[in-house]
Amino acid sequence: MEHPELVHEITCKSAFRKLSKRIGPYRYDMNVYRGCAHHCAYCYALYSQRYLAHNDFYHDIYVKTNILEQLEKQLASPHWHHELINIGSVSDSYQPAEEQYGLMRGVLKLLIKYRNPCIIATKSRLILRDLDLIKELAELTYVNIAATITTLDERISTLLEPHALSPIQRGEVLAQIKQHTKAITGMHVMPVLPYLNDDETSLHALCAYGVQLQVDYATFGLLHLRGETKQAFFATLREHFPHLSAKYRYLYRNGKLDPAYQQAFYERLTPITTAYGINTDYMQYVLDYEQRQKMEQLSLW
Repeated sequence: MEHPELVHEITCKSAFRKLSKRIGPYRYDMNVYRGCAHHCAYCYALYSQRYLAHNDFYHDIYVKTNILEQLEKQLASPHWHHELINIGSVSDSYQPAEEQYGLMRGVLKLLIKYRNPCIIATKSRLILRDLDLIKELAELTYVNIAATITTLDERISTLLEPHALSPIQRGEVLAQIKQHTKAITGMHVMPVLPYLNDDETSLHALCAYGVQLQVDYATFGLLHLRGETKQAFFATLREHFPHLSAKYRYLYRNGKLDPAYQQAFYERLTPITTAYGINTDYMQYVLDYEQRQKMEQLSLW
């Protein structure tokens, strides 16, 4: 039987951190919480609580109670140049604990105050609580709101993402944000899971749904399995998809996904996204924003 989440209050030395290298469109990331209650079987971030006193990633949720104070210090610094911050790279900022603490409203108010761009990825409808602030921020700067939608098959989603909002409901969240704000919206088809959501029928359905939602982009990423994630995912396979265990052991036999499978997948994917007119270049919007920023700075000289 699942036990409820246990919330642990902690403090942080900084609200966001600079990554050792740029990951896609961003160099800085921020997590209001550590741990995540969605219980996704494929979560790559299980390692992140390895050395904490309470290290059950799905049930021990840490809340950074002083994150707003630390965020304002960083945003107000004369050395800060209003770079893009990715919010929620390790844990969903709108998971159930946010209903109690409400920290994201404070985060958004500070981003508005300092006109700072951001990316927010979520699987929760709670983000709609902050639609007013997202709208205001998107009037001032670059805002990207993304939802992870890996499958439209409710059975698969229930087994792999048991405590997250259903895929269709996540899409409805994106549609509302698209309708009421100027934010860029994205559908993150990540991870693509061999033999579960990688077939052409699934890919066609996901692309058609992206068109229906009028998302600005969709990005596809294949499943990576290492460390705690590999153990957790194989446990889910044994319980719910035992017929796939041997196939996965073969595909990940060298610790990484078989290169031949990867190449074949993207060769199948490209004509499908092209046929639906799906933009898979999520960097386009960030680069456009950065170029505008450079032009504005030059005009001030």
